[in-house]
Amino acid sequence: MQHWHRHTPGIAPESVGFTVDQHGFVAYNNAILDLPPKERGSLSLLLSAWPKSVSKKDFALHVWNGRMSNESLARCMAQLRRVLSHIGMIKIDSLYGLGYRLTILPESVDASARLLSDRGRQSAAAKVHPSITAACLYAQQILQNHSPAAYDRAESIINDVVSQVPDYIPAKLVLVQCMANRAINGMPGCPRAIDEALEILASIERTEPGASDLQSQKAYLLDGKWQFDEALLMHEQALLLAPENPSTHFNYGLHLLATGATPCAVMAFRSAVELNPFSPEQSIMHARALAAAGASVIDMVEHAREAYRVHPDSQQVYLYLLGMLAFVDPQPELAHAARQITLSRSSWIYAAGTISYVLAQCGDREGALELIAAQATASANIRVTHLAALIALDLVDEAMLRVEEAAHAGCGHLPILLSFTENAALKQHPEYSIILTRIFAR
Repeated sequence: MQHWHRHTPGIAPESVGFTVDQHGFVAYNNAILDLPPKERGSLSLLLSAWPKSVSKKDFALHVWNGRMSNESLARCMAQLRRVLSHIGMIKIDSLYGLGYRLTILPESVDASARLLSDRGRQSAAAKVHPSITAACLYAQQILQNHSPAAYDRAESIINDVVSQVPDYIPAKLVLVQCMANRAINGMPGCPRAIDEALEILASIERTEPGASDLQSQKAYLLDGKWQFDEALLMHEQALLLAPENPSTHFNYGLHLLATGATPCAVMAFRSAVELNPFSPEQSIMHARALAAAGASVIDMVEHAREAYRVHPDSQQVYLYLLGMLAFVDPQPELAHAARQITLSRSSWIYAAGTISYVLAQCGDREGALELIAAQATASANIRVTHLAALIALDLVDEAMLRVEEAAHAGCGHLPILLSFTENAALKQHPEYSIILTRIFAR
């Protein structure tokens, strides 16, 4: 290779357990890390190059086969950093004009040794096999798809992990995340699942009160039950404890959007995006908060286009872009694009609702009604995702009936859906203020 640079002395990755086999698979303490191909190839390249840096040209040549954008490399590095942060002693440095380089943090290695010496025993987290950590990370990656199939797969993986290491706190936290996402985003059994998840968090807090992300997850669950005052206290604690955790700011942004504090929600989502620029969900919610805070239609479309530029492979972002284009300038071509999307259990949970809206807004009344009818027996929190389509079809009373059903369920994402720009017409309905009172009376 021609573009490895700058020798820097330090701790060799191999000395702390990182190895690369002849096929380019990366292992930590003899356990293969479960990484997507681009992340695996990039980490393999960085490890093989250590202590030198790897140039963008070499990443393009050896990992992307010559076809790489700066955005795709940056996204790959962000994902690798997120994975490696769970191991804790290794980081990826960005070297201006040179590329990237791995560094083993001496203080992290020393702190790990001191911790074992001080305690005289290993914690459950320290004893687990690296494959357990990899499984937890993989489950979290799957959850980002936000589809019924993703929820099932992630929960299956993490339940298997918990059965093997029942005292492993990170696995329990991922399990809570699975339960929360499933419940709040419309899967059946919402109130009971949230209560069960809160019980797991309470048990974690008794044994390890300083567990990472504990307060933010608790706040997210309380928001899901519309206990906003209690949730706010948890969010404030989480922000003090983990000001550099993007999910802490993201969950706080959801709370602010749900409670009508849209300008503050914009700032919270912006912080989340700055800390993790490559989360499709965070980009969408930042754009939605800007729209709810009064952005012009030109800016709404521009924000949606920018999100799609950063996340060109995300179904979520593509659908959001179609929805915003339909909101601003309905055209038959948008309806045609929406019809090309095949819906399945692997589809984003908001996919059917977004497509029905695009069809309704762009003049395909029959197609929109067909999609709405296809989910007629789903949970109230899934049926309510078709609000925008019903409003576009001038079926505002039917839309309000769905809002009332979701409000009666007493949990879920309804308060956030009501903030969406395409649902704004509901605010003129005579029952709207009554619904808000019911939601915020808890």
